[in-house]
Amino acid sequence: MKKLLFFALAASVALLGACGPKDPGLKDAYKNYFKIGVAVTERNVADSIQAALILKEFNSITAENCMKPGEIHPRPGVWNFERADAIANFCRAHGIKMRGHTLVWHSQFATWMFTKYDKDGNPVVELDEKGDTVWIERPAFGGRGGFGGRGGFGGFGGFGGQRPNGGARGNAAPAPQVTRTPKYAQASKEEFYDSLKVHIQTVINRYKDVVYCWDVVNEAMSDANNPDASYEDSFRKSQAYQLCGDEFIKNAFIWAHEADPEAGLFYNDYSAWTPAKRTYIYNMVKKLKAEGAPITGIGMQGHYNIFDNPKLEDFEKAINMYLELVDDIQITEFDIRINQEAGGGLQFSRGDGQVYTEEIQQQQAKKYADIFEILRKYRNNISCVTFWNVSDRDSWLGANNYPLLFDGEYQRKPVYYTVRDFK
Repeated sequence: MKKLLFFALAASVALLGACGPKDPGLKDAYKNYFKIGVAVTERNVADSIQAALILKEFNSITAENCMKPGEIHPRPGVWNFERADAIANFCRAHGIKMRGHTLVWHSQFATWMFTKYDKDGNPVVELDEKGDTVWIERPAFGGRGGFGGRGGFGGFGGFGGQRPNGGARGNAAPAPQVTRTPKYAQASKEEFYDSLKVHIQTVINRYKDVVYCWDVVNEAMSDANNPDASYEDSFRKSQAYQLCGDEFIKNAFIWAHEADPEAGLFYNDYSAWTPAKRTYIYNMVKKLKAEGAPITGIGMQGHYNIFDNPKLEDFEKAINMYLELVDDIQITEFDIRINQEAGGGLQFSRGDGQVYTEEIQQQQAKKYADIFEILRKYRNNISCVTFWNVSDRDSWLGANNYPLLFDGEYQRKPVYYTVRDFK
């Protein structure tokens, strides 16, 4: 064990010592252009080898998941700061600034904010006209076959399907199992805002010494592929939007600015280069800035592929559109996968059967080179490019999609040098 620890520490020292003119890290190669960031977990920064790589290559850090609302604030009055603190303390110790990600996001949100609570902090049960509890009945998982068995999804005709007219032996199909839970009263818009403001300002105040910018609102725009959609139809119909309209976005930025007037405040979304979504984002930011929302930047997530995502002409056009509204653009969640998916989509192509051939490596290198060429062109207005995870092993896309510059053993891939050693 001592021998393994010695080799790990020695490798870490060697990696850090290699940083210099003869072997610059990414952050050194781009010091005259923009910051090079990375999304990490607390495990990345706790491991000596990975920590050394992070310190050598990157000068901006994003917490991948643990600052998201549902993770850090899962219930009223309950805060899970431990994992976020571990990353923030690593950054404090090494003089690295953080991107805060994210204060408002429908997908990992503190959904309890939409429920009404009494003065004792208990959820308020909805009552019918007789004063009795209103119950919600839902099909239960399991049933006769369990998940994927003969009962499918707990009573639905899932993979196995039910036999409503009798099974193979003529037996009647079992009645679907159900669960009953009380229906809770919905919070008013004002109650939701009270909870949201406390959440935003508590998180910002805890980390404002180390966080230089925030993704205030994440992915609020629709995936409808229609550039001519009405303003109302351009929004994702999240619970927050259904309750508040676009006002929740404006208020989130106002409260974030109150908590830290010096921080950059970003709206962040995927597929932000496409004609439809760039139009949605442009119109929203333009309207809300006119109404007083202190939106200072736009985050273009990335999550591209080696094929036609993004189309380079549309990518550059999106940058120019956004620069009509803000002075700061960041690529906030950068990776280039080798399958046909892109954006926020992650269906069933997590790399199964993908082969990282020389031809595919060349395609990936060209896509990275083309995108970075555009980004360097706009270096006066692009302040940071953040890779989404340290290595292929860590990637949310699966290691066999090979989306990043470091392989599963945290070694540089050939594409790394394409990005670093530009002319």
